[in-house]
Parts: sequence; structure tokens; C-alpha cells
Amino acid sequence: MTKINEIQNKLKELDGGTFQKLADAYLHKKIKQVKLIKSLGSVLGANKAEGGNPDTLIIVENGKYILAEYTTQQEGVCGKFKKDLRKCFDEEKTGISRTEIEKIVLCHNSTLTTKQENSLREECQKYGVELDIFGIDSISFDIYQNYPVIAKDFLGVEVDTGQIVDIDEFITIYNKRKIVAPLDTKFYFRENEINEILQGLEENNLVIVSGKAGVGKSRLVLECCRKFVEKYSEYKVKCIFDRGVDLYEDIRVYFSDDGSYLIFLDDANRVKNFEYFINLFLDKRENRQIKIIATVRDYAVEQIVEQIKEVARSYDHDLKLVKIDSLTDKQIEQLVKEEYKIKNQLYIERIVDIAQGNPRLAIMTALVVEREKTLHSIQNVLELYEIYYSSITKDIEDFKDESLLKVAGIIAFFQVVDCSNDEMMEKIQTAFNIDREVFWEAVRKLYKFELVDIYENEIARISDQVLATYLFYLTFFKDKLLKFSVLLDNFFPEFHNQFVNALNPVLSAFDSGKIIKILTPDVDRVWKIYEYAKEEKSFIQLMKLFWFIRDKQTKILIYAWKIYEYAKEEKSFIQLMKLFWFIRDKQTEILIYAKDFICKMEVESVDISTLDIPSNPNIHIPQ
Repeated sequence: MTKINEIQNKLKELDGGTFQKLADAYLHKKIKQVKLIKSLGSVLGANKAEGGNPDTLIIVENGKYILAEYTTQQEGVCGKFKKDLRKCFDEEKTGISRTEIEKIVLCHNSTLTTKQENSLREECQKYGVELDIFGIDSISFDIYQNYPVIAKDFLGVEVDTGQIVDIDEFITIYNKRKIVAPLDTKFYFRENEINEILQGLEENNLVIVSGKAGVGKSRLVLECCRKFVEKYSEYKVKCIFDRGVDLYEDIRVYFSDDGSYLIFLDDANRVKNFEYFINLFLDKRENRQIKIIATVRDYAVEQIVEQIKEVARSYDHDLKLVKIDSLTDKQIEQLVKEEYKIKNQLYIERIVDIAQGNPRLAIMTALVVEREKTLHSIQNVLELYEIYYSSITKDIEDFKDESLLKVAGIIAFFQVVDCSNDEMMEKIQTAFNIDREVFWEAVRKLYKFELVDIYENEIARISDQVLATYLFYLTFFKDKLLKFSVLLDNFFPEFHNQFVNALNPVLSAFDSGKIIKILTPDVDRVWKIYEYAKEEKSFIQLMKLFWFIRDKQTKILIYAWKIYEYAKEEKSFIQLMKLFWFIRDKQTEILIYAKDFICKMEVESVDISTLDIPSNPNIHIPQ
């Protein structure tokens, strides 16, 4: 059965109350400039219909009214709607004069002949009012093509993977998680960044917004998307809510038609099929315009640009990079004062100190203050995380099942775990000595706690990036429920990107000195193994990943120095010398290299008489 047939069959099965709720949701999305919808013929909080005249009243931005009538009758539909129209034009019954009616909308889950539809339109033409009729065919195709969330919520039909949504749905899905810093706060500051991004979107088809985790990239981009479509109303905004599932079919459904689309990719470095979107904006069509705006954490910018290079050789003219800096202390203070009404200066000073210009941390801290109402609750970042996520960790502890936190830590590292991937599950089972069935039973429990999202009972991911950072830190470094050595021995360098995406936020958020102390023995051990075995490719990846361990920095430099010197890669060697000239035992070598280089240069004769040298009045030349 095709999805269209499935949607149509489900629509036919709906009772009057449920159909009215669906039709209200449908019209709310379909009609532009809706100011208010009043469901006069629907029982509040229940899928029951009651007498309303009209069934639904829609007030639009210009102050006029749209009157909507619904029916689930399969017989006598035209006659029923004619009676409804007469009531709509009866000012005594509606309280609305005919001149105030902008349009009447009729929705039904059956079919009308062309003759019947024309007869209904003639009724409205008598009063100079426009009529729209949406039957089962038009509603089903529209839901399939443009409003899959309605198909899922009202009909239980999965049209797509639920990863491509509009702005409001993106915010709703994000904010449903009780443990995240909300995205629907008032927008503050960033006027210069907004102008730079909007200009970037006007002049380019791909804009990448980078910055540290929690600096406000997602909130900023959502604001820019809204402002962009205010100016260019022909664009439809779609947001990618990555669930770790292949997006090819979703992209085909949403972006195959003509039109103008602005696509928001949040945390592009974590989006499973980022290359699909690069190909999408490269696929130039006469009647289709694609613009993409993506957020990327600062440490992943080069990785994303490399991905773009691999797919698009001539991308430079069509790409704009925008870097977002932290907020000032004064801006953080204004944010918590205005958004959370915190006036106590001691609280404000502590929040500013913890946030260090990071608005997400500031919001998390403010929420803890609201809940705990003690200064002690916000001593430092670690205590903040522990109190912020205390309800979750308590729920897990109450289960007295250590495997829950272990599984959460494993998913936090991998970002996405696919149970249908037998090879991956076998590696996890072997490395962590955890049975596959036990693993997925734990995943299902974590889903109940809202820690994990599950798609189609196959794919699991931690529901929030900040939570993933905390769980990775908790399981591998604080409580040491899992050994980091297991990750290094079994998953490096194959899962190199996962190591980067897991370690960078942890080192930034928590005590990096203690974390490095825990990491060093395992890195030393693996370092020696690769060095002895002469596994050059893996060794270089290890050096790139753990360059921040101090006693490794000189070793990395000497290793690179030898490679460039031996390979006679002159350009790279000179760049290396320029960069590390300050290391004392290399200064003599640099001088010798420079002397030899100059000595090898050939003397070039120049005829001075051919040169045009301007005279200098300050110099006396004797005659």
C-alpha cells in the first residue's frame, strides 16, 4: 500500500471530533498570516465535536475572518455544506457581517463532483466571498508532501523519518525534552552577526556559522531564518532534526519540486548525511533555489570544509563562514536579569563567572537557581551539571542497574547506535562485555527517562548534545564506570570523528587537567604500540587527536620535522620552521638551513641603466 492510500484510508476512518482537530491543524499551517484560531465546534481537550457556527473561526492579520466548516459524512455532503454556507452568511447566528468575511473553507473526508463544487462556489459568489474546498484527495496529497507531522500525529502514518520540519516544529521537538535549555527564549544582542549572516545568505548559497558549544549558534540562526523569509517570502524554511537515520528519501520528498528553500542544518558535523545537502545545493535547476545555513562547533569547521571540498571542487565563491564569539559579562548579566528576573547580585555574579560568556551555561545556571534557590547549588560547572541533571541520574540510580549509565555513556560516545548494524553491535558487545539484548533493554529504559531518542526501534541517540557531553564525562572520567582504554584499543582510529566530537566538549566544559591526567597513561601505551609497529597513518591520527597532552607536543614537532626534512617537502618544512622558531634547539638548524639556501641562490645581473629611479631632493649628487 502506498503512503497516499494509507493516509486516505486513515482519513476515512476518522470520527467528526478527530477530523476537526486534524483540519484545524491543517488550516493553521496552510493559511498564511493566521492571528488566531477558535475551534467553536470542538470540545476543548477531547476529540469530540459539538455544535458550532461556524465549526472554526480564523482571524487573520488584516482583522478579517475565515469561516471553516467540516464534515465526515460520506453521503449528502453537498447538501450539508449548502446549509452550512447559509448559516455562515447569517449575521445573527455568527455575529460577523458579510463584509468582514475574507473567505470560507470547507473540509471533508469524502469526494465531491465538479458540478457539486461549482454549485457551492456559486452560493458564495452571491455574497462576493471566496470559497476553498479541501476534500480527501487534496488533503491527503498536501499532508504527504508538506505536513508529515499531521500524518504522524493524527493518523499514525510515518510519511518520512521526521527529520525535516518547519521552524516551529523544530523548536517544539527540541523543547519537549525537559532537560534542555529552551530555544524559544527572547532573542538578545548579536545585531552585527545577524547582518553578516543575512548578507551572507543573500550573496551565497551556503553559510556556515561556527562557534563554541552553547554560544548561541542555533538560536541565532533561527532568528536569521525568520528575518530572511520576512524579506524573501518566496522561501520556505526547513530545519533538519537529525536522528541518525538516512535522509535520502526525506530530501527527495521535500525538495524535488520547484521552489525556493532555506535549509537549516543544526550541528552539521553530526548530521549523518551532510554530503546529501552539499549535492542538493550544487544541483542547479532553473526553477529551484536552495540555500543552506549550517551551525558547526568551532573544532569541527575544518572537517566540514574538507567534506565540502571533497564533493564540490569550486565551492569557495558560494560559501560564507561566520564565526560567533562569546557574549560579554554585561550581556550575560542582562540576559539572566531580563529573561529569568534574577535580581540578587550575588546570584548574578556567580552566573556570570560560571557562564564565561556562554549563554547556554547562563540559562542552565539560571534554571538551577530558579529550582534550588540557593547560592551553594551553583558553585562550579561540574556541580551545575550534576544538579541540572539530578532528576535523571536519580531515576537511573533508583533502578539500581549500573548497565543503564554504561549504555548511556556508550551511546554518548558513538552519537548514534544502530542495532540493525550487526558489525557495530558485535564490536560493542565484545569491547564492553555487554550482551546485545541487555544493551537494547537498557536503551528502552533510557528512552522512558527521556535520555535517549529511538527511531523505528533500531536507532538510538542521546536526546541532547549537552547531556551527551555530561554522560560521556560521568561514565568515562568521573565515575569511571567505563574505561577509556577500551575505546582506544577497539575503536581508534576507525571512529576518529567520534573521539573528536566526544573529547572536545568534555575538555572545554570540565577540569581538563584531571581529564588529561586520566587519558595520558592510555595514550602513552597506544603511542608506543603505533610507534614501534610503524603504523604511520594511525600514529599521525593519534598525534592530531592528543596534541594537547603537553609532553607529546615536542615529540610531535620532532616527528613532523624529520618527515618534512627527509621527504624534502620544502614548503611545509619552511612553514614548520616559521611556526616553531622559538624552540631553542631548533634555532641553529633554522639558521644553517637559511644560510645554505641563500648560498645556493644564483647571482642575477641587473642593468641599472634600464631602471626608472626617481630623484630624491634630499640627497645632493655632485656634478
